[in-house]
Amino acid sequence: MPLKHILKNKLLFQKHFNLQEWSIDNWPFWMFEENIKLINEIIEEEDNKSKKQEEAQQKQMGGFDPSSAMKNATSGLGNFKMPKF
Repeated sequence: MPLKHILKNKLLFQKHFNLQEWSIDNWPFWMFEENIKLINEIIEEEDNKSKKQEEAQQKQMGGFDPSSAMKNATSGLGNFKMPKF
């Protein structure tokens, strides 16, 4: 389908920004293209920001490995016995 990318962008506008198809259809094509460019820039900035936050969190946590923590916790419970009542 040759216009598949246009349809996909329209559906994404509808899904993420609660726009109606008829309002998007009323935009001139240049406006549609500019809005797509702006949205892509915003999404890229948000992705970069979240990646930086994840990297900062990783640095704060150091070498914490959740799977090894769970193994240590379960191995420590091996000797635990419930009291009889």
